[in-house]
Amino acid sequence: MTFSFFIDAMLSSTLTSLIMKTILTNKFQFFYATILLLAAFTSCIDKEDDQLDMRKPTDKQEDLAVIDGKIETFLSSNSIPGAVLAISKNGKLVYKKAYGLADVASQEKMTNSHRLRVASVSKTFTGLSIVKLVQDGKIRLEDKVFGEDGILGNEYGTKPYSDRVKKVTVQNLLHMTTGGWVVNGNRDAIDYKQEVSNKVFFDWMLDNATLTFEPGTQYWYINTNYFVAARIIEKVSGKSFYNFMKDNFLDELGIKSAVMVKNGLAGKQSNEVTYYGLGGTKGYEYNFNIERRDGDAGIVISAEDLLKFALAIDGKPSRPDILNGGSYSQFIKGSIPNPQFGIGILSWGDVRSFYGALPGTRSSYMIHNNGMAISLIFNGNADYTGNNYNNFATAHENLLIDILTKNLNIYQDIDQF
Repeated sequence: MTFSFFIDAMLSSTLTSLIMKTILTNKFQFFYATILLLAAFTSCIDKEDDQLDMRKPTDKQEDLAVIDGKIETFLSSNSIPGAVLAISKNGKLVYKKAYGLADVASQEKMTNSHRLRVASVSKTFTGLSIVKLVQDGKIRLEDKVFGEDGILGNEYGTKPYSDRVKKVTVQNLLHMTTGGWVVNGNRDAIDYKQEVSNKVFFDWMLDNATLTFEPGTQYWYINTNYFVAARIIEKVSGKSFYNFMKDNFLDELGIKSAVMVKNGLAGKQSNEVTYYGLGGTKGYEYNFNIERRDGDAGIVISAEDLLKFALAIDGKPSRPDILNGGSYSQFIKGSIPNPQFGIGILSWGDVRSFYGALPGTRSSYMIHNNGMAISLIFNGNADYTGNNYNNFATAHENLLIDILTKNLNIYQDIDQF
């Protein structure tokens, strides 16, 4: 019971006593006191209802200790230097905040304008791009990718395609049901031939990687699938992957912070953070060819812009969506092998979400059916080569759900987009 509710209850008790006295003296006084009692009771109800809504508007965002405490505890518990957070309610940006450090050596503080790698969250951008091409009538999800009738034809590879390769569809790539693209038994091909160009890698991949299963029959999370999807976008649109996104939804949404990732520490871009891995990932933050990973892990963006993007794929009327109703249904629909994995987006229960992980990077967005949404990006990551990473990932997910489903009355009625 809140303090205001307690005061209202006391007032009601006092008025009740007053009424009993006036009954013995004057009928008019009885009527008047009854009206006061009803007014007090109504006021009590109104105050309870107000607690379920947003707080009254103010000009400036106020700190929310309950939210800040959750984020700061997560950072300290997992030895992560910094984070950037954005929260929306019914399409309004009601809270944004930066925590910790963007760079440890210089003690540069994290700010809301900092940009971070979002790793596999980039797959949602790729998936949206493909579905936009489908919506515009440029391709179909059922289209073959390779061979005489395929979108990419025989452009890549130096050997005849196997029957399995020729069966791969656009939908198989996006749903992770191609059956592989693995080497040495079960290793994702994207991690090999780091020193060569995309064209040379693609040729090598088709010549050497294995599709272990028949396309469409098994779910297997392979990053190479989204590398291939990015090449489809470029082939069909005649534009670079980034320029297609810029022309088709980034500019429309007012997303200005998004850029494509660059290799090495020397490739660090303006307002980009420094990344910090732990355990077996420490030292690998900049020691791989991340520019190849454009389709599966190539986006660098602010948390605010990531949330703005998420709200454009939420299927809700509070802000305009990029896709129409039919295309959105295709976008979130999973496959028979994995009904929860849509086209670069996860759907389960009341939630749509995706996560990303690279050495020194952990990212996420989550959209809840209750009207809440969140983006949260870290410039540190637990050791995902170790045995306890699932515990860390689960704690991250639980943190998002906790924020989106509790204390919903604490947010101001403001929109900072």
